[in-house]
Amino acid sequence: MMESETRSESIYSGGKTSYSETIGTERIYAGFWIRCGATLLDWLCLQAVFVMFHLTFGYSLLEPPLGLTLIQSLVSLVYYVVMTVIFGQTLGKMATGIKVIRNDGSPNTWGIIILRELIGKFVSSLILFVGYMMAGWDGKKRALHDRMFATRVVKVNK
Repeated sequence: MMESETRSESIYSGGKTSYSETIGTERIYAGFWIRCGATLLDWLCLQAVFVMFHLTFGYSLLEPPLGLTLIQSLVSLVYYVVMTVIFGQTLGKMATGIKVIRNDGSPNTWGIIILRELIGKFVSSLILFVGYMMAGWDGKKRALHDRMFATRVVKVNK
């Protein structure tokens, strides 16, 4: 069964000034499995870049230096934040046709998305990733980090 919600205000479509979805738009929430698939695609993209970097510069794939691991973590965080603020989507979300929006339809902001990606997802991963699994049983398909920072993941109307 698909959960949806009809909105009467504009819904932010990504970018800094673009509002392409307008009055009467229906939100169809993205559930746990499609979100999981998007995350897997993002992970594969990032790992492909990291493996190429390791092979190019002769670093071990199994035992990389701590500094390189920290840099990769920072690159991953920057990827998620920048893509989500600018486009509302990472590459994985684009491929699966979902995007992150604010509950009230306002634009994704740097502060909210940084907090969502850094603190919210850390908290969601505590206690066996139950915060992520919440999207599977929540009526509006919200993970803990969505609840914490007033965001939703919705299917994109194409």
